[in-house]
Amino acid sequence: MELSRRKVATTLAILLLSLGFGLLSTGKLSLDSGADRYFSETLKEAALAYAATRGVNAVVSVLKESEVEVSPAGVGVSIAAGQILDPVDDMTERASSILVTAIIALGLQKIAFEIAGVAAFQLIAVVLLLMIPLIWFRGVGKSPWLQLMIRACAFLLLIRLLLPLSALVSEGLHSAVFAPGIDEARGSLALVSSRYEEMNAFEESEEDGLFSSLVGKAGSQVESARHAFDHIAANVEQIIGSLLELATIYIALFVVQVLVIPLLSLLLAYGVVKQPLWTGHLGFLDNTNGPG
Repeated sequence: MELSRRKVATTLAILLLSLGFGLLSTGKLSLDSGADRYFSETLKEAALAYAATRGVNAVVSVLKESEVEVSPAGVGVSIAAGQILDPVDDMTERASSILVTAIIALGLQKIAFEIAGVAAFQLIAVVLLLMIPLIWFRGVGKSPWLQLMIRACAFLLLIRLLLPLSALVSEGLHSAVFAPGIDEARGSLALVSSRYEEMNAFEESEEDGLFSSLVGKAGSQVESARHAFDHIAANVEQIIGSLLELATIYIALFVVQVLVIPLLSLLLAYGVVKQPLWTGHLGFLDNTNGPG
């Protein structure tokens, strides 16, 4: 009789826990706001870096298409212009690909975080309910299934708590290590990409059919293109260095924040769940004197 009362009390406690975790799955923890902020700011920063990189690529593409106007002195000058612009063009393409990969990876990580935030508590609630029939079996304290379910609940709970904590760690690491280099490189590239609208103004007017001012606008475009070309030619090493720095930072960011920190969180949760403390006190449910 005493054993049956213990099992009834345990069943009621599990039902209450299952209900509590089910209710928790409908809301967010206080830690989640920091994680949401981290993902939003990091994705916005990566998008701005990508926009700056594509802006440089757009300027270089316009200049390469306007080589005769930018370098009207002859073929030799045009060839020299291509030699300067091609490495920048190639580097912008490579940096853009890396930034796209980083943005996609961060976006997927954000989606996984949001899904796990809801699903973890729901899965715990379901697993707790599945434990109830096992509680009434003889020798339940030694049941491998019950022990597995307890460890599964503990693992899911730890993962749910570690997800926002790992995002906060990533945010601190990002602010201290990655953000300064990203801001510096993006600022350097913005000086080039900002010239695209100015250079593109003539092309827009041309599409509108304003041919009456062709000579004046052509001169203005050539002058703008010359300034852009002179800036790139004078700062080609700095521009390539900024593009290389952006690419390197986002490769490191991908490795550390998308792979290493989540993996360490999983290993930490697994190491904690392996400890016997999660399943070492089930003897009170065992029926040593016969059926309960």
